[in-house]
Amino acid sequence: MKTQHISSIRKLILSLITLTLLLWSCSSSPSSTTLTITVDYLDDATLHLEEVPVHYKYSEKITLNGIQNDNTFTFEVPNLSRSGETDTESDNASIQWYHIRIQDQFFPLALPIQSSDQPKAINIDVERAAFPKGLTITNQNEQPLPAYENFLRYQEEVAPLDQAISQQESVFTRGDVASMLELSQQKVELAKQLLSNGIYQSWWYRVQGEHLVREIRAIEFLQRFKELPNADKHRDSLLIQAQKDGLFQLDHLVAQRAGMRDYTHFYSRTFALYDSVIQQYGELMEYDIKRLAYPALDRRRLEVLEYIQDDQARAYAELFMVAERLGEVTLGIAEPSYQRYLNTYNDRYPAYIDFIKGFYQAISAVSPGNPAIPYRLFDRDGIAYELSDFEGKYVLLDFWAGWCQPCLDEFDDMRRIYARFDREDFEILAISTEVDSTTWIRDIERFQNPWIQVYGGDGFEQATFKGYRGGGIPFYILLNPEGGIERYNDIRPTFNLEEVLEDRIDSN
Repeated sequence: MKTQHISSIRKLILSLITLTLLLWSCSSSPSSTTLTITVDYLDDATLHLEEVPVHYKYSEKITLNGIQNDNTFTFEVPNLSRSGETDTESDNASIQWYHIRIQDQFFPLALPIQSSDQPKAINIDVERAAFPKGLTITNQNEQPLPAYENFLRYQEEVAPLDQAISQQESVFTRGDVASMLELSQQKVELAKQLLSNGIYQSWWYRVQGEHLVREIRAIEFLQRFKELPNADKHRDSLLIQAQKDGLFQLDHLVAQRAGMRDYTHFYSRTFALYDSVIQQYGELMEYDIKRLAYPALDRRRLEVLEYIQDDQARAYAELFMVAERLGEVTLGIAEPSYQRYLNTYNDRYPAYIDFIKGFYQAISAVSPGNPAIPYRLFDRDGIAYELSDFEGKYVLLDFWAGWCQPCLDEFDDMRRIYARFDREDFEILAISTEVDSTTWIRDIERFQNPWIQVYGGDGFEQATFKGYRGGGIPFYILLNPEGGIERYNDIRPTFNLEEVLEDRIDSN
């Protein structure tokens, strides 16, 4: 009996020791990671660390606060999952994603969540001239972190492929698709070789998605410039294969820059809907084609959803489609799909619902009939322009940048319309979304447009652009003489601006 008693005590002690070690092991996983980023030079640029939001274009960006000491930035990054991006047992759910951003370039930083091998500190050295490549990523002991080595290697090895793909774009869009698709497939294989089964596996998913988009785009160009027998069969087999390969599962959709947006957008274009609109109306900007053909395009986009079986993956895909409707067509047209989304998913995915409700409210606030958003912006001579300066006249807010070819394509019609109407009735305020002010000055000198040029800076983070919930450029808002919003992003100098002004100015 005594021996059995001693044995029981020993077992109890061993159990307590085991439990203590287990608890210690769990608690020893750091609650945060100290991230130190050092840049060799910045000049007037700024480094930001941003969380990757639910929506790539319409979500508010969340920037982490850090401590800056010269060109060194220190952040305490919590090792807890963010609510909202996924609620599933997925690869993405075990990774926190951040963007290290300098001006308009970013490096995607993956951090494992609550991992026992999560380093307590990560040091990143950045060569500005090479950014977003050429980073050195080490732990607190200045030892390279193997988890990042393959992605850094991928960045270097994919660069010539990306350059070749870019060079092939003009040929690709004329129907010679073979070289582009071969290069794109090589990029997929490289990503698979270096990134699968690591913390950057979802980047491989992203590359797979980009390749699928190119395959879908090839159908449109082959139909337009070459011959493509059985286009319907080719289109369907492409998506069936993508479904078998898992490209419509949640992990893959989250990995894409734009969720389901690009798949559905280019799929809808393969039905020659763009061509039919151009035949009817003549050459138009893409935005106007999308608006005129909206019912037919939207019907085709919805067909892609039939390939998604998982409920949350479908909710995520539809989220992007509803957001695009809200951002690109009038609220009256977008409203039904918004309400259907709420009714379908309201009790299952609160983070998605919170985002789409917030975006809907923001779009509602800048819809026609609402007051214009106040602004104070400066021209190159330091002269300030405000909303009140234009009382009594219509004002076209033109958000643009010199790198945006569709913006530049509008200039001829803008100059003609600007010359036709008196300055007492109509003015144009060009608000640059260029990041670099010197580039902006070079652009306004290059184009010599006669209307007012002001600098917003900060790219798409420019305050007035964000206030109007702009998602891309060119982006136009027409303000009325009372300082209210007359038209919201459904007006173009190449399409309908002149007629709208005729109706409002010439009739008075």
